[in-house]
Amino acid sequence: MPPEVIAGRYRVEREVGRGGMGSVWLCRDELLGRVVAVKRVGALPGESTPDLARAMREARSSAALNHPHVVAVYDAVEEDGHLWLVMEYVPGRTLAEIMAAEGPLAPERVAWIGAQVADGLAAAHRRGTVHRDVKPANILVTDDDHAKISDFGIAHTRGDAQLTASGLVSGTPAYLSPEVVRGDEATPAADVWGLGATLYSAVEGNPPYPPQANTLATLTMIASQRPPAPVRAGILAEPLGRMLDPDPESRWSMADAEHALRRLHQRHAEVGTREETRTPTRPAVATPAPGPSRGRRRRPLLVALVVALLVLVAGVGYLWWSSTADQPSASPGPSSHGTPSRSPRSTPSSGSPTPTPSSTPTTSSPSTGVQTPVNGGPAGFVSGYYSLLPANTPRAWSMLSSDYQRQVGGYDKYKGFWDTIRAVRVTGTSPAGPHAVDVSLTYTRSDGSTASEVRRLFLEGTGGDYLVTGDQVVG
Repeated sequence: MPPEVIAGRYRVEREVGRGGMGSVWLCRDELLGRVVAVKRVGALPGESTPDLARAMREARSSAALNHPHVVAVYDAVEEDGHLWLVMEYVPGRTLAEIMAAEGPLAPERVAWIGAQVADGLAAAHRRGTVHRDVKPANILVTDDDHAKISDFGIAHTRGDAQLTASGLVSGTPAYLSPEVVRGDEATPAADVWGLGATLYSAVEGNPPYPPQANTLATLTMIASQRPPAPVRAGILAEPLGRMLDPDPESRWSMADAEHALRRLHQRHAEVGTREETRTPTRPAVATPAPGPSRGRRRRPLLVALVVALLVLVAGVGYLWWSSTADQPSASPGPSSHGTPSRSPRSTPSSGSPTPTPSSTPTTSSPSTGVQTPVNGGPAGFVSGYYSLLPANTPRAWSMLSSDYQRQVGGYDKYKGFWDTIRAVRVTGTSPAGPHAVDVSLTYTRSDGSTASEVRRLFLEGTGGDYLVTGDQVVG
């Protein structure tokens, strides 16, 4: 039991949480008149007493993080040989408690929770901080599904998934990454794995590697076997596969994970749900092939008229293009965004072949070095889109509107085309209206041949946060 008043300031009211390393207490800060959560920092597994100097350093590191999806640390006080961590009180439940009460969760809801947590973890990684203990018990979720990651910067001092100096494990290692199991230092990639395993547990109802009676057997499985493919994940199947890549070098970064999960939430959250009410609706824009503007309710008759008009315009355009095209298609494949449907300047490749892009997810194109822009306007967004290809098709796919994804024919067809491309280079961009960009592209196919074209991309969105809603070849 804690004292009645901690450090002469924090009056203990009641216990609000309990874990393997101790309890969390609801307290009132009598100086500032606010409710806080107070937790005693425990000893590292294998230690008889906590290292207070180390714990204080980690508490300062946690306090430096100021993010809406990270539990804030207000104070750290030492009393009677113990260190007490004073934190923001988050009314709600841990993700572990939600899973225990409700069973497997809907992928759309898990995507929203995961996007928020990934946002907080990515901010920490930019500061050079690694959480080291990402798991359902360390994610707090309010009644309206606002999620925060807790125990930042001190997680390695306790928890059920931490290796000790002697190589022992305290509790279940279900969320440890393979490289940490093998004895490597925890890096941001280990946090990505932990979040992936957490989201896997939320949609499947069990972690990728269920705990066994023999802890060493579980560790051996994690170190030597790929996690089984999820069966309930739905829209999360691809992100989970990339976050649970056994190779930390090719695993998604936390920023990649946040981007993909946020896009999935924006695209699939149902109107009127708890998640939807907090996500701004994209502005409606006039484009040749508008994507969905979530939260809008269209009248069925208006939708039917618009669809009929689009079909008529597309048919007339196709007949005109067919009569004027100087050459037939040189690149059979899906008539979709990024597909070189004709190649008026197709030539055999000469000299050294263009190197194959690394499979490691990246926001930089091997051939152009273009960085994925945040506020680069429509032209910057288009350049950033192509900089992901062909190496990072999942993230590029998330930049297409859901309507356009259906027009393309699904992710497998999209990826099937890009698997035939060794590299793509942007040689120029020019505006083609307020919501369209003409981009000059040079493709290098798998056989070494090249093809060039000018493609017009239609976009919706503002401020660098766009989606591709359609395209056409214009040169």
